[in-house]
Amino acid sequence: MQERGLNMKKQIKLILADIDGTLLNSNHEVTEKTRTAIGKLKDKGILFGIATGRSPYAVKHLLKEWGLEDDTALIMGFNGGSVMDMRTGEMISVLRLSGLAIPQIQKDLEGFDYNIGMYEGETFKAMIDDEKARRIALSNRFEFIQDDFSGYIDKEMGKLLVIADKEEMDRIVSHYETLPPSPLYHTFRSAPILLECVNPELSKSRGIQLMLEHMDLKPEELMTFGDAMNDFDMIRDYVGVAMANGDERVKAVASFVTLSNDEDGIGVFLNEYFGLEEQEISVADDPERDDNIGQIC
Repeated sequence: MQERGLNMKKQIKLILADIDGTLLNSNHEVTEKTRTAIGKLKDKGILFGIATGRSPYAVKHLLKEWGLEDDTALIMGFNGGSVMDMRTGEMISVLRLSGLAIPQIQKDLEGFDYNIGMYEGETFKAMIDDEKARRIALSNRFEFIQDDFSGYIDKEMGKLLVIADKEEMDRIVSHYETLPPSPLYHTFRSAPILLECVNPELSKSRGIQLMLEHMDLKPEELMTFGDAMNDFDMIRDYVGVAMANGDERVKAVASFVTLSNDEDGIGVFLNEYFGLEEQEISVADDPERDDNIGQIC
């Protein structure tokens, strides 16, 4: 193992993991191996947290189902827009979306068949009461409320969701590629039927930067796990570990690549890298990387 890797290992004080495609396997479960490895991090003085586009309130409930409620110190939700400290109950919100984005989104999507949704506390609100919106509310264990959002124009929120059938969403995404960047909101596709609308300055990496400043931690003291393009910045900007099932562009900027989410990728990496099972790590050199950082295979 290279000296740089040893130094990085000693520096890590916080680990953040994406949820879908990363922490959860294809059955939407946290495996026993991964759960056990996360539980052992505290013995090394390392905090564990979640970095997701979901509402922190939703993740707080789900942690109990995953068996991680006692081992999770932080939940960074809304792709960096909010951080819930599970130890103190403190919630920090940054770079929120202006309600003025609502009429602008409607104008930009005139002629398309879609719905708009929003998380508020432990509720999910949508302009149209349909199956997809109710399914989102149910999956987050939230109450569903139909709302025309007219009362939010002069307020701020974590994010808005554009919801549409996959084929219609394909057309919506293509349409946005023809539009100039909006000063009010930025979009990215997070699921086949979902387009997220957030503050134009917001990303997981930017949210992490503000969180680290608040916690008085250095960038090199953070390790991140992710798989998709909304994880790109946080994988590139910190000690990033990409999942084998991840986007090739994410893997290209990662410090390490671990096994897939269906092969205990997080658990295997944590056990080997931090010696949680008293095993010596075997990280092979990657000749394709200029900085010669290794990959876990």
